[in-house]
Amino acid sequence: MNKTFNVALIGCGTISTNHLNALTKLENVRVVALCDLKPEKAEAKLAQFGIDAKIYTDYDLLLEKEDLDAVHIATPHYLHCEMTLKALKKNINVFLEKPTCISNEELDMLIAAEKESSASVCVCFQNRFNPSTALVEKLIEEDGGAKSAFGTVFWYRSEKYYTESGWRGQPETEGGGVMINQAIHTLDLLTRFVGTPESVIATKANHHLKGIINVEDSCEGIIKFTDGKRANFYVTTSFEGKDCTTLTVVTNKKRLVMIMNSKVYVNGEPVAIPESATAYVGKEVYGNGHVHLIAKFYEALMSGDEMPVTLENSQYALRILLAAYKSNDNEILI
Repeated sequence: MNKTFNVALIGCGTISTNHLNALTKLENVRVVALCDLKPEKAEAKLAQFGIDAKIYTDYDLLLEKEDLDAVHIATPHYLHCEMTLKALKKNINVFLEKPTCISNEELDMLIAAEKESSASVCVCFQNRFNPSTALVEKLIEEDGGAKSAFGTVFWYRSEKYYTESGWRGQPETEGGGVMINQAIHTLDLLTRFVGTPESVIATKANHHLKGIINVEDSCEGIIKFTDGKRANFYVTTSFEGKDCTTLTVVTNKKRLVMIMNSKVYVNGEPVAIPESATAYVGKEVYGNGHVHLIAKFYEALMSGDEMPVTLENSQYALRILLAAYKSNDNEILI
């Protein structure tokens, strides 16, 4: 079956570039609309990518007026659940930027709503589809699994990053700080590499933006898994240097280190990754997984196969960080 999918992108901020870069490369996708409260942002994206599409500032009106097969939701976190529920009610498929939502209650609502809809949700954990991730997963499998892992996120986010957004830095709109915004991808890969999480012990703090944000800029902790394994994490947005994300995995035979989604070391020695595989859009820490994941999303819609990242198999990163927020150095079950 050959089909052209009519698609709308909701939210024309920074990450929308990665979505449009992927969408405009797909022959069976037609971007028919962009939606943003600031129409000038949508207009800029139309010009940047040479797209002929309508512009909306009202999401409900968009869903009413357009005959859509899918929406890409790249809006502030607190809108993710509401917008996804409305799309599912109209049986419109959703490609949803992280985080899925900002609470366990919202997550449960989304999982239930998807089961009642003929449409599906794909969560944007694009780092699963970076070539470096695939290599590390292959090496872990060859050694019979991971024994333990350690994830770090050393990024810097300024006062301006929060104050100019209108929604970041507040728990009711962003849902949290570094854990839900920057570290969620790392948490997702820790569960992919190690297993199913059972509990979390963590501490969080706001070190460098006191009085400016009401969420954490740093968090550290231990994830305990159902088979007794453990993983550690330390994440911060107070690091005044080049953004860097690192995942270290220990197997029975190797020590694997993945840096910035594009570099892999085995027992201290670099492993070659094709140059084309290390290309990225926007920031190096984004990797190039958006292109791969979005293509797989439309392949699944065409074939009727399961989404490449489902609500069910992507839930643990969010549940981990929500447990970490409650922990205060106590063990919290996920």
